Amino acid sequence: MKFARTTLAALAAGAMALSLAGCGNNSGVDANGNVTLEFFANNTEDVYKPLLTGFQKKNPKIKIKFSTTTGAQAGYQQTLQTRISGGRLPDVFIAPPEQLPALVKAHAVKDLTSESFMDRIGDTNKEQSSVDGKVWTMSISSWSNAMAYNKDLLAKAGYDKLPETWDEFLDMLVKLKQAGVKEPYLEPKGGLGAPVEGWLGAESQGQSQTIDQQISDKKTTFEKAYSPLYAKWEELIKKGVMGSNVTGLGDDQVRTEFVNGRLAVMPSGYWDVNTFNGAKNLNYSFGLYPKLKASDESFAPGSADSGYAISAKLSGEKLKAAEKFLDYISSPEGLKTAQDALGSIPSTKNFTPQLDEKFKEPYEQYIKKGNIYLNSIGWDITGRSTLRGATYSELAQVALGKESPVQAGKNLDAKLATLR
Repeated sequence: MKFARTTLAALAAGAMALSLAGCGNNSGVDANGNVTLEFFANNTEDVYKPLLTGFQKKNPKIKIKFSTTTGAQAGYQQTLQTRISGGRLPDVFIAPPEQLPALVKAHAVKDLTSESFMDRIGDTNKEQSSVDGKVWTMSISSWSNAMAYNKDLLAKAGYDKLPETWDEFLDMLVKLKQAGVKEPYLEPKGGLGAPVEGWLGAESQGQSQTIDQQISDKKTTFEKAYSPLYAKWEELIKKGVMGSNVTGLGDDQVRTEFVNGRLAVMPSGYWDVNTFNGAKNLNYSFGLYPKLKASDESFAPGSADSGYAISAKLSGEKLKAAEKFLDYISSPEGLKTAQDALGSIPSTKNFTPQLDEKFKEPYEQYIKKGNIYLNSIGWDITGRSTLRGATYSELAQVALGKESPVQAGKNLDAKLATLR
């Protein structure tokens, strides 16, 4: 499924427009004929090492100088912003979609539209990597949430799979509680309201704009669109199947409860497969997010992954080396290596990923059909990550009983007004 996308506002474009001239030797060939590329990534070198090793075996004259940053994705974005503003643009880097419009406006990234390797890239990924009708990054994979569930715990309440609708899902969680399951369902504090995002995707289906694009364009409000869905989510708290303690639980804490067999259901994704498969005596599988109405399509939080970008300042042999790097990454060998090393799900035209059988249903429903939704992509503002964080904060207040779903929606509208 595809949605019409409005042109995103430039993010700190003035800062990015500073001189990028201090980027080193752009022709890039040393006395021995070697080219060195600086690659700035949003994960550790250990994770990327198999991909870099595979590329350098095929291209021994091209050396990759790897760099990254510590902290979460927001930390990477801030570091990238600082490096660009300071004229230290990496040769090749991961460009988050939130920053892409500003990168384009600052003439910092190379137009990849006509590159031969872009013929391999899926249309949905190209769409997210586009600004003003041109494709600026190479996004090779997509991510999607799914519901992980403990099959042995579900069996205690007479279930062998997850129900399809939200009301049925809540009924199952109540029965699990009655059957002695201590934690029927948990969400991490940094991902509260995961089902809500899926419901927004379902409600957006068939419309010319997503719900969040409509909010951004002042055609509706958070109060009107989000508050009724927040009230549905709040039923988890009211029915006692999820405690307000979730407001203090991190991703690892929720994952640990599941791995140790104490948690029946949690939002998860393919990135957890290796951890779950390595747990002793964990009989689990993945299922779909519950729908509000039986007639709805099931959607889950997800999007195309951030793409690989090439600095617009590169030329000569260094530019050729950067293009070879992206060509390798998007080759079947590179895609398979990226899948194994990064835990990503390739979504290109030239490669069919071999996935763990337990994730087959979410892959078919979400990645393959395109039934994924990320609210922040629809917000035409500079502070998208700030506003997304506010959605979690407001739901935390709802979970703690400190404000109503209606008030949470009003607060998000007020927050949006400060970011326009």
